Amino acid sequence: MKNMLRMRIAVICIMGVVQAMAQASPRQGSETPLRIMCVGDSITAGYTDNPKWTVPFEFGYRRGLYQRLIQAGYRFQFVGESPEPRDGLSGLHGNTPTLDLRAQDQDHHRGYGGWGTQKVLGGIGAWVAKDSPDLVLLMIGINDGGSVNARTNLEEIARTIFRVKPAVSLIIAQITPMAHFSQRIADYNQYIRDTLVPRLVAEGRKVTTVDQYRNLLKDGKIDATLFSNHINHPDAKAYDQMAQTWFEGITGLYPLEGTCIRNGSSVSLNIAPNQVQAVTADGLRKSETDLSKEMIQKSNE
Repeated sequence: MKNMLRMRIAVICIMGVVQAMAQASPRQGSETPLRIMCVGDSITAGYTDNPKWTVPFEFGYRRGLYQRLIQAGYRFQFVGESPEPRDGLSGLHGNTPTLDLRAQDQDHHRGYGGWGTQKVLGGIGAWVAKDSPDLVLLMIGINDGGSVNARTNLEEIARTIFRVKPAVSLIIAQITPMAHFSQRIADYNQYIRDTLVPRLVAEGRKVTTVDQYRNLLKDGKIDATLFSNHINHPDAKAYDQMAQTWFEGITGLYPLEGTCIRNGSSVSLNIAPNQVQAVTADGLRKSETDLSKEMIQKSNE
């Protein structure tokens, strides 16, 4: 009987936090928009088969990311001052995008066609100082071909970002492939995943990685049909898959969750349709019943 009472109290506590979450504003209760700076090359800008532009321009992955963030309830602002591809340096697209980010004042980014890590390194410090991002989405290196020098440059790009704005969050993408397999790009991505990001995390930086390479694969192999220019630019389907990958990375850093502090330990609750789940401090997802049992067990300790 005593345990049943405690179980009921635990469940009531959970439901109380869930109700409080329903009243909380997006992005952990903050009314300040999350400033997101997308940094990279032509893929960040959203190029397709330019200069012909027979494949319509739809802002690349930024369109799908915008849609997902809006639908999820985030308050955010894309920042950056790249004029591409509107400047016409690689031809002017003739279509009107189905969702025009310009009308939403969200066509802001730092994507520059043909740029590699060295050129981004030359500009990143000034960009961060001027654009003042809270979060940087960084994907660069395909124009370097995954060279060894690109690794050195990439690390210095990340360190420059943190020197200019130490509290910023950074997501470094494992870059998309070329239409044909490159071992150097595969090795570059392994360096990002297994060396660079863990090194920065160990130094206390708020940084993570996402795998954009997989979005141009089918059955584990590069799918040439997903390239709009048959070289390196994704098509609409691949760009949308990339948007989902970025979105998942962002929600990992900025979850729309309520947080309950109990005995110095943070327990965050997610609301899913017809289900209540919890994410504990160690990142393990547990059901309502399991969480209740854990709370009761701790109360007996």
